[in-house]
Amino acid sequence: MPWRLCLLAMTLCGYLAAAAPGLERVTLQLKWHHQFQFAGYYAAQQQGYYRDAGLDVTLVEGEPGIDVVKAVVGGQAQYGVGSSYLMVSRQKGMPVVVLGVVYQHSPEILMARARSGITTVQDLVGKRVMLEDQTDELTAYLKQEGVAEQSLRILPHSFDPNDLVHGKVDCISAYSTDEPFFMAKAHQDCIELSPRMGGIDFYGDNLFTSEAELRAHPARARAFLEASMKGWKYAMQHPEEIIDLIVSRYGEGRGRAYLMFEAQKMVPLLQAGTVEMGYMYRGRWQHIADTYAGLNLLPKEFPLDDFLYDPAAKTRQDYQHLLLALVGLVTLGVVLGGTSLAFFRLNLRLKKEIATRVAVMEEKARLESQLQHDQKMKSLGVLAGGIAHDMNNVLGAILGFAEANLEGQAPGTRIHHALETIAKVATRGGELVRSLLSFARQSPAEEREVDLNALLKEDVKILSHTTLSKVSLELDLDPGLRPIRCDPSALTNAIMNLCVNAVDAMGGQGQLTLRTRNAANGTVEIQAQDTGCGMAKEVLERALDPFFTTKPEGKGTGLGLTLVYGVVKAHRGQMEIQSEVGKGTTVTLQFPASTHESTGAQARSSPSGIPSQWTMEVLVVDDDEFYRLSIKMMLEALGHHATFAWSGEDSLALIDGGFKPDAVLLDLNMPGLSGAGTLPLLRGKLPRVPVVIVTGRADQAAMDLAGSQPLVALMPKPFTMEVLQKQLAAFAGAAGGHRV
Repeated sequence: MPWRLCLLAMTLCGYLAAAAPGLERVTLQLKWHHQFQFAGYYAAQQQGYYRDAGLDVTLVEGEPGIDVVKAVVGGQAQYGVGSSYLMVSRQKGMPVVVLGVVYQHSPEILMARARSGITTVQDLVGKRVMLEDQTDELTAYLKQEGVAEQSLRILPHSFDPNDLVHGKVDCISAYSTDEPFFMAKAHQDCIELSPRMGGIDFYGDNLFTSEAELRAHPARARAFLEASMKGWKYAMQHPEEIIDLIVSRYGEGRGRAYLMFEAQKMVPLLQAGTVEMGYMYRGRWQHIADTYAGLNLLPKEFPLDDFLYDPAAKTRQDYQHLLLALVGLVTLGVVLGGTSLAFFRLNLRLKKEIATRVAVMEEKARLESQLQHDQKMKSLGVLAGGIAHDMNNVLGAILGFAEANLEGQAPGTRIHHALETIAKVATRGGELVRSLLSFARQSPAEEREVDLNALLKEDVKILSHTTLSKVSLELDLDPGLRPIRCDPSALTNAIMNLCVNAVDAMGGQGQLTLRTRNAANGTVEIQAQDTGCGMAKEVLERALDPFFTTKPEGKGTGLGLTLVYGVVKAHRGQMEIQSEVGKGTTVTLQFPASTHESTGAQARSSPSGIPSQWTMEVLVVDDDEFYRLSIKMMLEALGHHATFAWSGEDSLALIDGGFKPDAVLLDLNMPGLSGAGTLPLLRGKLPRVPVVIVTGRADQAAMDLAGSQPLVALMPKPFTMEVLQKQLAAFAGAAGGHRV
């Protein structure tokens, strides 16, 4: 039986099973039309998770004008999907309770055409902007960036992306998983402005219920939550299967390509591989409440206890009842003067049980604390990675323009010197961004064998005339120190952060000792020990939290130790902080010693340059117009021809039309069909044409992709003409360029 027929049969079986007697009927009100946005609920229904939980669930489609909160509180539905605005609804007297979170990061964005001249929130002043209701994170973003809503020409939202495509409006509120697809389909580049760029990070698509439902049916609410999140886990592991299910059950709608785009864009927002589906952190909700308070939509002390579902509350209540009952029995035994020895033994067992449970609950608190910290680091890493990716695109364009024009200028002239300086600054900027990317992806950008003593001496030399000139410095370096494998740029950044923190803690006077030694278990240690003010216990506990600082406003970002911690974890190391008020602080970084023999830098086995008799026809697939212009100038300066495609779909259409390049430069991050989706299709059409993956974020996924196919290389942005020349030279023979 064909698999699609099997799917239809399974769907029918699901409906028949749902109608079985004995199941409790409940309704889930969705916030929008049927699409992959609600994939987990379809999966829970299809896979029988709701049925196994004793539930017959009806999914009701949303549409403009439907108030999901009123539907749930009014009893038309028992459960609903809502935004973080649920907090404001509760403050207005709607007794809603959040059961769990689906989107760890909200998809809410402001979107404009790339050619509109809008690149920042400030550029929206005086522009026509369509904002839908309850997009308060966007309102908070505008306020934080100093843009008053009165300065915008706000229009009612039509929910039609074509209004932006055709220029009827300058900017719209949108979902990053939705409207950008239609811009790409219309061959329009777009600018996405996310509140996360301003540090405003809301939850999205929260599963909620009413106090009445939770009070009357606590077991049903818990069963519904668990079955739903089980469905979400399945959906994100089997997106194509759920897309087929959506199409077969609800029709083609916007098409399979749209549903796949939506599914791919949801992956970093849900973070299903990092946290459990449904996970929510009280501190994050507090941050959201504080943001709403800043908009005067909530009081400063909004109570979270009854707003957030606590599945362990009933367990704790039962446990308290058990304790009270046991205490009553003991009291009764004393009064009656009965079997005191039996009660004595019972009391001992009770104490042992209580001690065991307490130990488990302390351990649980420790794990939750670690999970919360890792979640903060992950969120900050995603934000840093996104910014770094965009910066590398900009730096790549600048470096390309500078180097391409440098070739035609006589050495010694002012223009030659200026272009040379621009190229050097762009290259240095790329190195700084690489350090940020290393932190964001929790893995080093590069690894090579490094002498830590030499690295420390070089760092001290750099800081000796500025930061370290304020204090007494002592170097205690182990002469027999074993080398480690690391990214020296990232480690240098970490060491400098430690030095700056230490000098600040000493107030310009005191002693800083930098120490290295071979430690046990094949590790190598770096210690930074200062005689500064030290940290109190409560400060020490938060020292690694992103943006936490005790320094005055304007004197610190609160990211120093967070970045150090990120670098250490990226190198499979450990970090320990010991501090006492009035006695100073010691930070110890521990790294695995290298087990390889030092072989020095290994040069890539490729020609030193492109033979002058070869010219290549290069297909450049990239959606950034500035980068496309800069790469065109670089390729032409090297004697090659460039043909451009702004998307993966465009490149495939060119090839189907008969165009055959000698090599392809393929960007990874593009709207529509991404570089990862384009590569296998390109390889199927051009099995022997070399492909160079270019990206502003060369993470492990990019490296794995490059290694998955023959004749594929990875070239991180920004890159110089020399790097581009060497890479094309390595492919010149395989590509079979044309003699000139």
